[in-house]
Amino acid sequence: MPERNASGRRAPVPESSQGGQVLVVGATRILRPAVTALSERAVSVTAVARSAAGLRELAAEHPGRVTPLAADVTALDFGSVLRGAAERAPLTGAVVYAPAVPPAKLAELVGSAVEGPVVVLATSAWAAPPVPGADADGWTPNDLPAAARSGPASRLLLLGWHEGGSATRWHTPHEISAAALALLDAPNDRDAVLGAVRPWSARPR
Repeated sequence: MPERNASGRRAPVPESSQGGQVLVVGATRILRPAVTALSERAVSVTAVARSAAGLRELAAEHPGRVTPLAADVTALDFGSVLRGAAERAPLTGAVVYAPAVPPAKLAELVGSAVEGPVVVLATSAWAAPPVPGADADGWTPNDLPAAARSGPASRLLLLGWHEGGSATRWHTPHEISAAALALLDAPNDRDAVLGAVRPWSARPR
């Protein structure tokens, strides 16, 4: 089991993306640049996605650095699959994107197999105003509903949108991956927002 300190939080693992084996869930799509960045740092990656073919292609791009693990996060046995992978190569950190699973549940599931910090990506839908008229109100990760709260053992990155001039847009995989790895490298557990989530009327369609 991952080590925790007296406060119940996971004991910090400094520079977790500078060494060890990092788990990346969503490795063939939105977090593909994260796999590349980790590989360039000489970090080994356990890459998780549903497509075995996509994982083989990814592993071929980074020979000796990427261990492919074809798995479905929504499957009942996903937790045991992860724990099996961790037994073969201890996981020192994780970056996870699986929007079909509530972030808090995902953090708990992945955290049971990872010895270091877990960064869980959450879509902007979790920041939707609770009632009409609240659109212009300020917003922080403390306003997240219970199902999205990352808990004491992980770090949540809420994916807002990019503001620029008169138009807004969604962030690119490179921007998202860079923000996720920065949060993974942070010395202390915290949540963060990438971009803006207010006003809600500015959300890209």
